Amino acid sequence: MSKPPKEFPWDRVKPFKFYRVAQFLFSDLFLHVPFRVKVIGRENLPKSSKGVIIASNHLHSIDPMFYAAATKRTWRYIAKIELFQNRFVAWFFKHCNGFPVDRDRIDRRALGFALRIMEDGRAGLGIFPEGQRSKDGVPHEAKAGVAMIARQTKADILPCSMWHEDPIKFRRKITLRIGKIIPFEELGLGDTPNKRESKAACERIMKDITALWELGDGWKK
Repeated sequence: MSKPPKEFPWDRVKPFKFYRVAQFLFSDLFLHVPFRVKVIGRENLPKSSKGVIIASNHLHSIDPMFYAAATKRTWRYIAKIELFQNRFVAWFFKHCNGFPVDRDRIDRRALGFALRIMEDGRAGLGIFPEGQRSKDGVPHEAKAGVAMIARQTKADILPCSMWHEDPIKFRRKITLRIGKIIPFEELGLGDTPNKRESKAACERIMKDITALWELGDGWKK
């Protein structure tokens, strides 16, 4: 079991200023200089990230940076606790609005923090339902966490996908798709935990994400 980083400010729900400054200064730069990112579906973005969970397939540790730049909305992302063991890396992820979760157990502190973020309303929640990066690039089955958080917050889901050929590298063409909001009511989640309902909700979310991913290369005409 991983030890939680003692220095993480669990009492701070407000987004960090570093995130907003970096987003403002580097959003277009990040999408067009080190990588070439085509964003499809910006019309599906909600006016605000308040009350919304953005959910995507997971390819890289820097995936949240792509979505921060592409959506120009404020998100707080769940990240694996191992990323917070190195002091410098921990500072970076923390100030980019990330917070740690221990994937080896039911991390009630991380879950409670996620709920407080959604109640606070100054940021939406970012989550990668698979719980880890895909080694083969293909979207896989979702963990129960996304349904658990959605049930307790009554949040709508914004499905997204990231696609590219071969390993990511400098100037790689990347396609980022933003799907249509899944209203909470369509997830079929009741007020109390139910494994069947949670599984169905996870499958629905990953179905939408996978459908976006399967559209493939958005650069081809």
